[in-house]
Amino acid sequence: MAKVYDIMNKLVNVKPTVKIDEDHEYKINNTKNNAIYIQSLVKENKKKDDKKQDEMELINKIIKASLGKEAFEYIDSKGDEWSMSAYNAIINVIMAAISNVELEEIEEMSEKEAKRFQESKE
Repeated sequence: MAKVYDIMNKLVNVKPTVKIDEDHEYKINNTKNNAIYIQSLVKENKKKDDKKQDEMELINKIIKASLGKEAFEYIDSKGDEWSMSAYNAIINVIMAAISNVELEEIEEMSEKEAKRFQESKE
């Protein structure tokens, strides 16, 4: 008799959410297609010369694709209030959801990447 592998519980279609404040909670698009789209955005961005200006554009595209237009508009409206670290926190949550890992793991990777970037500038 052939072995049966039951993966039903691993294939649940429950979307993770990010709670930005008391009134704003959004589902995260953690689909394969969105992950591929984000990878292509990052690769395309690495090829560009003017990375500083393109970084915010990249963040905006990732937020739109992963959280939707309504979430993007709310987050964008906070541009004068929030620091860059707030945007990085949102991106880290999205990456954790897509990768199905804990947020702390992504934050640790992000810190290492930032440190490596700073060292390369010196």
